[in-house]
Amino acid sequence: MTRPLKLLLIADSDSQLLACEALCRCQTAWSVEFTINVIPREGTPQQILQRIANLGTLWRQNLRRLLNNPKLLRFDAVGVFLTGSKLNDIRIALERRQQRPKLFCGFNGVVLEHFIEGISWRLGYDLICLSGPRDRDALNQLVANTPFASQQTVLTGLQRNGTIETLIPPAQRPKRLVFAEQVVMPCSARDRAEMVQILAGLATRSPNWEVLIKPRIAPGDATFHDVETHISSTLLQTLGVPPANLKLDYRPLTDLLRKAPLMATISSTAFFDALDFGCRPVAMNDLGLHASHGSHVFAGSGVWRSLRDVHDLDALEQELQEPNPQWLDWMGYHKRYCADDLFDALENIEPPVATGITHCGYPTNTQSSFNQLRVSAEAAICTADWRGAADLLSQAAQMRPQHRGVARRHAAASCRNPFLRSVGLILSYRDLG
Repeated sequence: MTRPLKLLLIADSDSQLLACEALCRCQTAWSVEFTINVIPREGTPQQILQRIANLGTLWRQNLRRLLNNPKLLRFDAVGVFLTGSKLNDIRIALERRQQRPKLFCGFNGVVLEHFIEGISWRLGYDLICLSGPRDRDALNQLVANTPFASQQTVLTGLQRNGTIETLIPPAQRPKRLVFAEQVVMPCSARDRAEMVQILAGLATRSPNWEVLIKPRIAPGDATFHDVETHISSTLLQTLGVPPANLKLDYRPLTDLLRKAPLMATISSTAFFDALDFGCRPVAMNDLGLHASHGSHVFAGSGVWRSLRDVHDLDALEQELQEPNPQWLDWMGYHKRYCADDLFDALENIEPPVATGITHCGYPTNTQSSFNQLRVSAEAAICTADWRGAADLLSQAAQMRPQHRGVARRHAAASCRNPFLRSVGLILSYRDLG
């Protein structure tokens, strides 16, 4: 392609916007023109919006308006970085068109406990971006012997910040440990209080170091996950008066990683960002090996350590090894995985042809995602959103083609005659709890 590749990226939450930002900042041989549509959402961090606005053309359209925008057809490809049924809504809406751009989607960084459910919403896209061999192997197991076995994927890796030209040598950095907080890893108040106590103990044992907690979001900002208690409140409630060298720091994480020799987390993708900026990471294992924390993924990193057992940060700095290179490659942190492969794949994919039907099959899935589709459809029915309900039930029917209850409910919700639709909904009703 001689002209620039025209890409539209769609996102709403702060997490997904970070994935778009990383793609826009990637170092590539391709000439790419980015347009980023941020679906309006209360509390979206202004810092992220300001950074995004400098990377391409910024749109602020809701999903309905965006899908009806004739400018969609001007793009070579549309990248969807959303969650749940919204991924499916966009795919179904665009597949109904006679002409449409190529469609791809992806994840933001490391996928932890909900990989199977996340993939189930993405099956049927022209291309799915995965981080590395770990995710690819999991997907292959998921779709084996199903009509989705030929699903196209590309590995785009976890080196999200490219090659950093000027890095401060670790020996010249101030004695500082950056802890990358996650809003739901862990999620229980008890575990989050214990996490804060462990960091406070480490700070007390290391008076010549700063321990900086980088909150995932500032108070009042929105994230995909519901946050009951902000980390600032947990810090105050747990410690009262924290050690003088334990502080919250709201500066961008990349700025903190550039100037710190050590970084710690439970399971954040920031583990790999730290490597980009020459900051040595450690994965905290004090709360145990739990999929709900995401810590199980980092158990093979070679730097999975108990911060409670560390004598002090001077000792940790001296004895901490580099992460296991085989584990890094398995996760997708290697130069051979990059955005260039995404652009190459988009160029080589055949232009989509409207068929009027969507993919159908039996993707191995968690029961929860099937039920979630049905519950969401019932919510749409309650608000008389017949098209939304029909789309959700269509996806459920694709997962379970022989489920007669879903087929009947789908037929009822799709009926255009109000009287017949009402009768069908009464006859097909089932209490889902």
